[in-house]
Amino acid sequence: MTRRLLARRKLLTAGLKGAFGATAAGLIGTGLIGTGLIGTGLVGSGLVGSGLVGGVPAAQAQGAVQSGALEPLEALSPDQVAALTRVERYLNDINTMQARFVQISDNGGYAQGDLYVDRPGHMRFDYDAPTPVLLIANGLTLLYYDKELKEATFLPLWETPLWFLIREEVRFDDNVEIVGIEEALGTLRVSLRDPDTPDGGVVTLVFSDRPLTLRKWELIDPQGIETQVSLVNPVYGEAIDDDLFKYHDLEVHNRRRPER
Repeated sequence: MTRRLLARRKLLTAGLKGAFGATAAGLIGTGLIGTGLIGTGLVGSGLVGSGLVGGVPAAQAQGAVQSGALEPLEALSPDQVAALTRVERYLNDINTMQARFVQISDNGGYAQGDLYVDRPGHMRFDYDAPTPVLLIANGLTLLYYDKELKEATFLPLWETPLWFLIREEVRFDDNVEIVGIEEALGTLRVSLRDPDTPDGGVVTLVFSDRPLTLRKWELIDPQGIETQVSLVNPVYGEAIDDDLFKYHDLEVHNRRRPER
């Protein structure tokens, strides 16, 4: 893989991959991911603006992520259990979603594009120029495609943070560690990480409340980079063309033509 592609992937994938580490069993991106997605994309000013990550001051949270010192919530209050139950129900009720997304990182990264979700298993992040990146989850694999270099990389979908949001049933179970729940001023924040990689980063799902609506996700990655991916004008429940999740027509240099 060329140095140019590696550099671009590193820039764009702080969001998803960083959220739960390379083998996240629980939560995308394009930062679902991309994603906040495969790798840069997911936390940012919203988290920092509040000064909290799951109730921990942002300055402390960066050190906690890097050191693995951020402890999971062992005993949830009845209100916290109720909040998680509402979030599970809300996410499982989403069949399809289309939205614009805006991805901002505190290292100066900025990108935007179109997001499509068709649960279970399907997601597409199509970045606007000048960012020549396309991310497609087709139920089995996650494709990272560089439109300019015409190079493709594939990952098992269940080894990416995307899997949590688009698997058949969203559950806050043993595959996800809850490190913070915060309800304040009409906003609900749920902070998560992969229990198998506790120093891999923390992702925070941010919802507006009453009615409960996903607005963005925020990420502090292992390097302390903060990224947020915000959803703009999301539309739910409308049919999405299956062809958006196919990639057999993509031109790929020096690689076997991918097939769905």
